[in-house]
Amino acid sequence: MKTIVSALFLVFVFVTNVSAWQIVPDTIVRLFEKELSHFPQEKMSIHTDRGVYLAGERVWFRVHVVDALTMVQANASRYVYVELTAPTGSLIKRIKIRPDDKGSFGGYLDIDEEQPEGYYTIRAYTQFMRNIGEDYFAHKSVFISTPASQELKPHVVITEHGKDLKTRIYFSSEIDNTDTIVPQQVLVFADGDPDGKGDHLKFRNGVAEYTFKEKEVNTSRTYLLQTIYNNKIAERYLSLPFDDSDFSVTFFPEGGTAVLSSPSKIAFKAIGTDGLSVDVEGEVKDEEGNVCTTFRSTHLGMGSFTLNCMPGKRYVAYCKTREGVEKQFELPAASEQAIAVNTLWRNDVLRVSLNRLPLNANRQDLTLVAQLRGPVLYAHSCAGWCFMPSRGTTVAATSTLKEIFSRQALYTLS
Repeated sequence: MKTIVSALFLVFVFVTNVSAWQIVPDTIVRLFEKELSHFPQEKMSIHTDRGVYLAGERVWFRVHVVDALTMVQANASRYVYVELTAPTGSLIKRIKIRPDDKGSFGGYLDIDEEQPEGYYTIRAYTQFMRNIGEDYFAHKSVFISTPASQELKPHVVITEHGKDLKTRIYFSSEIDNTDTIVPQQVLVFADGDPDGKGDHLKFRNGVAEYTFKEKEVNTSRTYLLQTIYNNKIAERYLSLPFDDSDFSVTFFPEGGTAVLSSPSKIAFKAIGTDGLSVDVEGEVKDEEGNVCTTFRSTHLGMGSFTLNCMPGKRYVAYCKTREGVEKQFELPAASEQAIAVNTLWRNDVLRVSLNRLPLNANRQDLTLVAQLRGPVLYAHSCAGWCFMPSRGTTVAATSTLKEIFSRQALYTLS
């Protein structure tokens, strides 16, 4: 039960000033129910008959639209829009489909015979999802191949990283990689636009040198390579590799903001330039160079540590990867007005601790709220309860998902 519940619900705290209008649990429940009824959300997934296609073939697909709350089929939208976008993000074609007599959306997209080789994206959305934003669109990646591209295998080696990328480009046979091949002609479209002006490559001893200028490279770092070999024209989209030695670390104080002058739990996530996780270790130092704590990632670049942030000090995390690359990241500033929410499972009991400075204890009323995919499962005002400095807020979890939290809860302040 612990695994199911912790993955599905959200616990947070509402904060209001005592002088402001009183928010009671019933009001909170009504407000969220009103929001869900006025602004329903749809979720969507795309299924295709295959994942790899040849240029000129037809892509058959089916789009499943469900209610984000109940996860059952949604019938509010009359149309679904399906688009095919290039690796550069540009729109290739868009179609509009209606549901069948069973409420399902299905159709096909025809691929042009002259479509360049590469990874394309099929995305689908309704008008309602479009009004909310593209983050709610459904996406599926498919690979489109061309027969003319099968004779040559391009090799792009970055020789110098920087704002401009210097590369060495050569070709080999798809059958035997040891044979170096020089095509009749090679054009590079650095911005990925096939209608633009390409740069001719000049080969010396089977190798050509080319510099990708920063101002020409698009945000997706995708370029178009056009070759003529055996009098056959082949085009393919390729991606520029990132500097695999670079990485970034993001820090997430529990509750959103670390509490000043109080131990706060801070999680972190380290990722590389390719978007994949990176294992890191390091230490946190204050502005005087004193080591405050150490940390190490435990799973997929993620981990956590506890830090007591003191007034007037800033903290920097010194991170190091397994390869020995070191970087520094400044931690988010703590606040004396913050209220941190700490949750801890013990068997089937969830312990919720509220962490805030004593000077703020009497200035704000608190309401503990738990949600499951939108609906409020639990809402209880903390006003009038006795806050004690040595205990935490304990909420007992029941054995059913309909009523996860027990109404018998002790609210204290740690």
